[in-house]
Amino acid sequence: MELIELSEGRARFILRGVSPAFANAIRRACMAEVPSLAIDEISIYDNTSVLFDEQLSLRLGLVSIKADDLGLFSVPEECDCGGAGCPGCQVGMTLSAEGPCTVHSKDLRFGDAGVKVAFEKIPIAILGEGEKLMLEGTVTLNRGTVHTKWQAGTQCGYKNLPEIQIGEGCDGCEKCVEVCPRDVLVMGEGGGKPLVTDPTSCSICKLCVGECEVGAIKVVPIEDVFVMKIDTDGSISAKDLVEGAAAEVKRRASSLSQQLSGLA
Repeated sequence: MELIELSEGRARFILRGVSPAFANAIRRACMAEVPSLAIDEISIYDNTSVLFDEQLSLRLGLVSIKADDLGLFSVPEECDCGGAGCPGCQVGMTLSAEGPCTVHSKDLRFGDAGVKVAFEKIPIAILGEGEKLMLEGTVTLNRGTVHTKWQAGTQCGYKNLPEIQIGEGCDGCEKCVEVCPRDVLVMGEGGGKPLVTDPTSCSICKLCVGECEVGAIKVVPIEDVFVMKIDTDGSISAKDLVEGAAAEVKRRASSLSQQLSGLA
């Protein structure tokens, strides 16, 4: 593994010596297998806004929620309470507002000081003069396989790392440099052959290949090397998301191995 970029909400890295199935398993695990927090159920006591209760519920469910220590919480069916509801698998949430105002995600209040919204400026509803919102609910930990509101990974994908070959027949016409949409090719000082700056940015569009009249350029995907890009919704860091995805793939592989051994 070779790290290219790492921030709170994004990770880009290269995986070498793996199959497409393994790269896709990491992608799918980042999308739906790593648990995250989300507003699960709500009870609305007063809603005189223009939004229907169902619309309000959908908006609240998609608010990204994070915790100082996600390890303190368990998925309901794996909790000691068996999913009945306890501080180990759920947190209380309230929202109370009166117009005129715009209700934002920062107005949500949680029963645990370590739980908070990932982004404070998400608009939830606009209240006019005298309009009110009053509700309470629960925040639980779960997986995206149960519902998309628990999907911590947003844009998760991969592509083969390309090998860009420039042969001896190159006449330095610069046409390949001009058509490259991502500036992967540049001309070196004093002319000559174009140089490859960052092959990880190449989308394998092959516009340069089509533009080269002498056929001096080849763009060949490397079959067992992949560029992975993982973005999160803010409820969990990109580092923790990738680590959790790798652990989930390992756990499932071990479980499958044990089951197959039992059948042998």
